[in-house]
Amino acid sequence: MTASELAQTLGVAPSTVWNWTTREPNPLKTVLTADGHKRFTWIQLEEFRRANPGLRAVNRSVRHADRQHQASSATAAAGLQVEELKSIARDLRNATNESVQTALEAARLAEETARSHRVQLENFARLLASYDAALSNITASSSLND
Repeated sequence: MTASELAQTLGVAPSTVWNWTTREPNPLKTVLTADGHKRFTWIQLEEFRRANPGLRAVNRSVRHADRQHQASSATAAAGLQVEELKSIARDLRNATNESVQTALEAARLAEETARSHRVQLENFARLLASYDAALSNITASSSLND
């Protein structure tokens, strides 16, 4: 969150939030974004609250904001879970469709391969029959007398 967002959530002035970042000892820590802006997290705010138990304003504000945050987080989490479940269902449907199409293609190829093998075996059987007939002609008793 920005300092303004945090201040609004806690019900304090943004200058109060910035003052907390310079408090000695135990200042409120910030996170630096990639573009160089400072942001605040709930974890850092909770650490700051525990490190500064004498600051009534932060304790009162954090407890109030924490209740609001938990309620909105639960609502957001429920919405997120629904969206996550929808996404998982879409992924599952797509994966199932892809698997079925792959299995159908494999079956088609298996049928084509089986037909090809059958044709080759039929040709081989005819070839063996021709060799057998030729061998029979060569080895027939009338041929041997010639």
